[in-house]
Amino acid sequence: MFIETKEKISVTMLICVSCFLPIHSIPHFLFYLADEGASMHPCDDTYCGPFPESEPEVKAVAAFLRKHRMHIRAYLSFHAYAQMLLYPYSYKYATIPNFSCVESAAYKAVNALRSVYGVQYRYGPASSTLYVSSGSSMDWAYKNGIPYTFAFELRDTGHFGFLLPEMLIKPTCTETMLAVKNITMHLLKKCP
Repeated sequence: MFIETKEKISVTMLICVSCFLPIHSIPHFLFYLADEGASMHPCDDTYCGPFPESEPEVKAVAAFLRKHRMHIRAYLSFHAYAQMLLYPYSYKYATIPNFSCVESAAYKAVNALRSVYGVQYRYGPASSTLYVSSGSSMDWAYKNGIPYTFAFELRDTGHFGFLLPEMLIKPTCTETMLAVKNITMHLLKKCP
C-alpha cells in the first residue's frame, strides 16, 4: 500500500488551499486514530485524513481484512525507511499477549535478513523501537483478530531516505523476502 494518497482537499484559511495534499495512509485506520503520532492538520506529514478510512485504498484493505480475518494468521506491511521490523503495539507502551512467539519470529527474520548482505535491522514493539503512533494498520489488524502482525521499515537508515537508489531495490527485496519466509516458517512451526 502506498503511504500517501493524493486526494483533493479544500482547506480554508491555510496556505495549501485546494491543493492536492498527501494523506498519510499509515495513521488512517480506525484504531486510536488521531491520538499521539497523527495530525488533524491537512498540511502535516502525518495528517490522518478527515475521518477513518476516508481514502479508497485504506477502505479497500480494511474491507478485505474484515471479510477474511478468520482465515488470515499474519499481516505484514512494508514501509520506508529505518531498517526495522516492528510489531504491536504502536499506539501504546504495552506487551502483546503472544509476545514470545512474535518476538522469536522477528529475531529469526532479522538474522536471516542480515545473513544475505549484512544489513542490520532493529526489531521490537513499534512504540518503543520507533515511536508511539496511532491509527496503524498493524495495530488495527491485530485488534481485529489477526494474531501475528508486523511492519517492515525497509532500507535505509536515512542517507537516501524515501528515495532508495535503484541499485539497492533488488537487494532489499531479496533480503526482505528471506525475512518473510523465516517469519512464515516460524509461525507455522512454533506458533498456534
